[in-house]
Parts: sequence; structure tokens; C-alpha cells
Amino acid sequence: MSRDKAILLFGLVTYGIGQSLLYVVFGPLARDIGLTEAQFGILISSSNIAVVIFSPFWGRASETKGRKRIFILGLIGYAAGYSLLAFGIQVGLWALLAATPLFFLLLASRLVYGMLASAISPAATAYIADTTEAKNRAAGMALVAASGGIGTIIGPALGGLLAKLGPVVPMYAASVLALIAAVLSGIKLTEPARHVDLNNKAKVSAFDRRIFPYLLGWFVIFMVFTAVQVITAFYIEDRFSVTVRADVIEVASIALLSMAIVMLIVQISIMQIWKLTPRFLLRTAFFIFAAVLLLFANSSSLIALYFCFAGMGFSFALAAPGLNAAASLAVGAHEQGAVAGWLASAPAFGMVFGPALGGIVYKFSPNVPMIGGAVLSILVGIIFWVINIPDPVEVAVKEQS
Repeated sequence: MSRDKAILLFGLVTYGIGQSLLYVVFGPLARDIGLTEAQFGILISSSNIAVVIFSPFWGRASETKGRKRIFILGLIGYAAGYSLLAFGIQVGLWALLAATPLFFLLLASRLVYGMLASAISPAATAYIADTTEAKNRAAGMALVAASGGIGTIIGPALGGLLAKLGPVVPMYAASVLALIAAVLSGIKLTEPARHVDLNNKAKVSAFDRRIFPYLLGWFVIFMVFTAVQVITAFYIEDRFSVTVRADVIEVASIALLSMAIVMLIVQISIMQIWKLTPRFLLRTAFFIFAAVLLLFANSSSLIALYFCFAGMGFSFALAAPGLNAAASLAVGAHEQGAVAGWLASAPAFGMVFGPALGGIVYKFSPNVPMIGGAVLSILVGIIFWVINIPDPVEVAVKEQS
């Protein structure tokens, strides 16, 4: 791995750490500072909405301002927004603000975070597209996805260790890591060759038929996954009669960890060695995801539950690089930033709807989120068998001609 990619991935790991700490640190403190469950949900969703809105803007900005500059701006914005959130939580713990003004302070911090940190992923994705050949595009995108998974694993461990020094210390530590990544990027990261043609600015919309199927894939897989994730604790209690709160948390943690480990193994080993094409990845990943969800709905033991989460990690590890690589290969060099912005926006859009839908349909039957998700995944999988997914070899030949 080159120095530039290592620096880039370090920044993405810090971003993943911050996202996981929200649930590990902020979640348990929400009631202590006077927030209701609804207010906590709004705070989490607000940044996702900001990501949906601003990611396409930052993707296009990276074309004219440079991938490096936008990536650094995102890291600094992430550090600022996250520090403001940590400060707001601390103010709440000190009881210095009433519940309503505290909520709006926290909401402002989440919006700042979402508006600025949403620059990180588009700039990084476009950077990888700029610096990898067509035949290696899926492997490169797998590293981008893996970095978030590494952050997700490190986050809870870091949170548990540093929380002994103070409840919000892990969040400040995450902000410091983001600033370190920004400084390293400023000093060592090399700006890739510029592809933008100022007389031919990219005008790529979300409904551009070249990339829409891949945005739809991102939306569906994240909507389904977050819907399943939000009902997992209830499902463990209802299906397996695990009623002690500590035991439910332990089971859910093992399930999520098994998913993250499998996802990482696939993305940092199998995807780097076998160089699987986006066409193969997308025509298998969504059917595997559907099969796992159906098994989930019929699981009868905790071992089966862990296996299902591992299966979700496997299918996600195939889908993520396949979606990003296919969309990247479908457009020209001067459109990579614009497309990267939409690729960052689509998953966040799914995360806006998934948690609410999961909670609503769970009331009808505990298996509805999994069965419904399986149906949607099968439909998306069929789409990828029908459309012409770009082939890396054909794209490479076209680029050389």
C-alpha cells in the first residue's frame, strides 16, 4: 500500500471511530442529560440528512478545489463538530443548560458535523478512483469500505478504555485523531492528477441512468441493514427470551462484531487477492444478503443469529466495493468527484428511513423487517442481472484508446 493511500485510509478509520462512538458513548448518556428517545433519534438522523444534502456538493467541489483540500476540510469539520457535540454533552452532565436549549445546542453540533464531515467520503472515494487502474478499482474501493469497518471495531474498544477518564473523553480523543489525520494529509498526501475540464463541468444527477442502479443498491442495503440493526435488541429479547439488559447488550455486541470481522477479512484479503469484478460482486452480493435475511427470520438459536450477522458482513463486503467501483467505471474521469458525492449521499439517505421503518414494521411481526428486506434485495439483485455493469477490462481498453 502506498503512503498516500495509508494516510487516506487513516482518515477514514478516524471517521469510522467517530460514528461508532455515537452509540457507545452518546447513547448511554442521552437520558442522563435529559434527552428523550425521540430527541436522541432526531439528533442522529439530523446529521444523516445533512450528509445526504451536502455530499454531492463536496464531491463536485473536489473536482475544482482538489481531492486533498476537500478531504482535509472534511476532517477538520468532523473534529470541530464532534468536539462541539462532546462539549454539549458535558454541559448537559454539568446541568448548566435546561433540556430544550441543550437539545438545540446538540442539534447545531450535529448539523455542523454532517455538513462538513460529509466531505470526507466523497473526496476519499474520488481519490481512489483517480489513483487506481480500472482492473483494480473494486479492490481499491474495498479498502475504503474496510477502513470504516476498522473504525467501527476500534471505536467501542477506545470508548471503553478512555471512558474511565471521563464520559466524553473518547469523543475528544476521536476529534484529536481527526486533526492528526488532517495534519498528516496536509503534509504528506499527494494531490492526484487533475482530470477536471473547467469548460465541461460534470453535471451528474442522482437519476443519471449510468449510476442510478448503484445509488439504488446503496440506498436499499443501508435502509435494510439499519432497519434490522435497530430492532436487533428487541428481536433478541422476544425470539430468544434474553431479558437481562446486560445479556442483550452482550449478544448484540457479539453479533455486530462477527459481522465486522467477516467484512474486514473479505475486504482486506479476498478482495485484494482475487480482484473480483463489479459485475460478479453485484450479481451475487444482493442474493446472498437476501438469503441471509431469510435465515435470520428463521433463526432458532444464538449461534444461528451470529452466523446470520457474519453472513450480512460477507454480503456487504461484496456489495460495497462492487457498487462504488461500478459507478466509478460507468463515468468519465472528469465526473469522478460528482459521482463520489452521490455514492456518499445514497447510504445516508437509506439510514434516514431504515431505523424508523424497522421499528414500525416490527410491530406487525418480528420477522417482517427481514422478509421485507430480503424481497427488496432480490429485486435489486435482479436489476443487476438485467443491466450492463461496466467491465474493468473494457473500460481500461477504452481509456487507452
